Amino acid sequence: MRTKQTLKTGTRIELHGTPAIGAFPAVAPESATIAQWTAASGPLMPGWHIVKFSDGGRLCIHENRFRVIDNR
Repeated sequence: MRTKQTLKTGTRIELHGTPAIGAFPAVAPESATIAQWTAASGPLMPGWHIVKFSDGGRLCIHENRFRVIDNR
């Protein structure tokens, strides 16, 4: 059984890149930070995190799509 890892708000992460497939171009890895889960995000779901990008965009991403860079 996998142990639950708690990621604090502000933890720096890097999203996995995607290789080119057919006519679709490759997507480079992108860095972001863990944002605070709010009521607008809906109920807490294990393994899912709200991620904030440098341009201010936010996205709900499962923890298997990124790696932790700095968890201070």
